[in-house]
Amino acid sequence: MPSTSPRLSLPYLQPAQAQKHVTHNEALQLLDAVVQLRVLAFGATEPPLARQPGDVWALGASPSGDWTGQAGQLALWDGTGWQFLAPRDGWIAWDASAQGLRAWTGGAWAPVAPALQNLPGLGIGTAPDAVNRLAVAADATLLSHDRAGHQLKINKAGATDTASLLFQSGWTGHAEMGLSGNLDFSVKVSDGQAWSTALTVARATGAVTLPKGAVVMGTLGGTAVQVSPTDATPGRLLSVGAFGLGGPLPPVANAAVTDGTLAPGLYAYDTAAGSTGGPAGVLRGTLLHTRRGAGAGETQLLVVEAGSTAGLYAGLVLGRARSGGAWSGWTCGSVQDSATGPNGRVVRHQDGTQTCWHTLSTSATAETVWTFPQPFASATGLAVTMGVNGAGLAPLFPRHTAKGTSSVALSVVDMGGTRVGASLDLVAIGRWH
Repeated sequence: MPSTSPRLSLPYLQPAQAQKHVTHNEALQLLDAVVQLRVLAFGATEPPLARQPGDVWALGASPSGDWTGQAGQLALWDGTGWQFLAPRDGWIAWDASAQGLRAWTGGAWAPVAPALQNLPGLGIGTAPDAVNRLAVAADATLLSHDRAGHQLKINKAGATDTASLLFQSGWTGHAEMGLSGNLDFSVKVSDGQAWSTALTVARATGAVTLPKGAVVMGTLGGTAVQVSPTDATPGRLLSVGAFGLGGPLPPVANAAVTDGTLAPGLYAYDTAAGSTGGPAGVLRGTLLHTRRGAGAGETQLLVVEAGSTAGLYAGLVLGRARSGGAWSGWTCGSVQDSATGPNGRVVRHQDGTQTCWHTLSTSATAETVWTFPQPFASATGLAVTMGVNGAGLAPLFPRHTAKGTSSVALSVVDMGGTRVGASLDLVAIGRWH
């Protein structure tokens, strides 16, 4: 029968042993030391002077004094002397100094739970690696406040490095946001192969850039958009109705204001709705108001829709200008239409004047009819002037008859009243409305 136990080396009672209580008490003393083991210090090298029965020290590599030659042993003070125990793999001891558990493994005492500072890696539900030193496999991760707020900080070493959040699917990146290679905030997306920057925010100004454009499916609002079709705040986006886009034109009140308060743009001019300051006799129309700059010149064009007199026909364009003082009078002198054809050339002016030109040859046997390129509104006041081309020594006299709104009959006679053939230059001036 062996004299000690295989695990703790406790002395066995031997057959016919005298004073068996001594052996038994020794075994109890060892059990008292090893079970619920409490070590005052690890790596101890010099026996302490202050000691109590049951105190245990874990000896270092080169102990001295009474501990000489007991490297790596547990030194137990039993009240009268030292006992030494060799730790076995798996023994657990409480470190009274560091207030933590240690285990004997691989010939040394190692912390049961490693210190939670400067860990080489930490995995929760998964294993970390050299790049991902903190790895978490879970349905969700909660980072909550300890008092009031909470910040998640991602710091990078230099401006050209990256500090970002990367979103992956099947370990392939598809979205990234943060400081990617510079100090401007950006949002990028990927189809799994190529990356595209969707948004950047300049760190110096806060200006947002959308390199790929934007598609807005809802309504835009805020101070970046007009509050009304006549809102002329610089930098704001046009809203529906501004300049007639998608809605009716905003009505103008007094078009003749001279203090520069009328915002440039298109307006509806309607006297029945309270519009004033337009051309006399104009009932309705479209007003274009422009300004060169603050305190600079202003101009207005008005396209007539309806007027109270015959001359103010639909489509007539009237204009005026102002440069620091009162508005000029409304003018109408633009060409409405012009054309050239086999019957000559015609020009129609917006004020109703029509001029026709032509050159033709008369007959010696009958009157020649000139059909105007465009008819006149009335023969009353219609003036037809004629000049003979290439006349000889004998005087010739052109004349016309049967003057109407669409044609005039012409002939040339000599001094004896005999009709002759000649070339005539013709001009007819009248009104087309």
